[in-house]
Amino acid sequence: MGMGERIRMSEVAVVFDGAGVLYAPFRIIKNMERGVTKRSRVAGTTCTDRLERGAMTILKTRYEETLEKEEPYEILSELMRKKRIENKVVYKKKGISDNEVMEAIWKDKNVKLKDVYETMSLLRRCDILPVVGVGLIMDVAGGVIKYVIAGGIRFFPGTLKLLKELREMGILVFVASGDRIEGEEMETYLPDIPADNIFGMMKPEDKRDLVKKLKEEHKVIMVGDDRNDYLAMREADITVLSLQEEADRQRRIFEVADFRIKDIEEVKGIIEEIR
Repeated sequence: MGMGERIRMSEVAVVFDGAGVLYAPFRIIKNMERGVTKRSRVAGTTCTDRLERGAMTILKTRYEETLEKEEPYEILSELMRKKRIENKVVYKKKGISDNEVMEAIWKDKNVKLKDVYETMSLLRRCDILPVVGVGLIMDVAGGVIKYVIAGGIRFFPGTLKLLKELREMGILVFVASGDRIEGEEMETYLPDIPADNIFGMMKPEDKRDLVKKLKEEHKVIMVGDDRNDYLAMREADITVLSLQEEADRQRRIFEVADFRIKDIEEVKGIIEEIR
């Protein structure tokens, strides 16, 4: 669709990435090789890309329900087997299968619950929503967990105002995030988005497929901020690159973007511009 072509508001669907777009990410990362735990502004995707055969996975569980009260010296991979804790590979280098990632997790006997507790303890000192997740970055070639991540979020100042305005304008809004968020858990904090429209732990391909499906009936705007949004941005009718958070972005992310924003509330103006 050309930028000069006008569309009706009812035809528009906007897909937002989560971290870096709707909310600021808080990441506490433990480097298992160095034994260093600290808050990091470096995205997990960037850490993953630095490994020759890297992959990032998110545990599909609520920390407080399955992990928090376990013995600190229990091996994480063994606890995952015992409690049947599933995980979702949300980002990986080319040529790596999900099965290879799982095999690397099962091989790792170094990461213990105390390592997870250490990251989560630091995370909970931050001013965040009570929605947290645990991620792992794997060195698939070595069969080891390189980094343990505790992740949390805090909305950008204009997020809730924008979402309320979009709902009042009749815009369909979706969230497609790689973070561990669930519709029923987030609907309290995102009252203007239906729970069924909130998707977490999405791979880049999942985001792309959502945009592709929505394009069957709507003109789709994709708002992303980093490499894991590239496929969805390339698929969308209109693409918006959020620069609210500093990141080591690849050139292709800038090249695919129709608009660049530094404040989430600018999305409303973009929609009004294409009416």
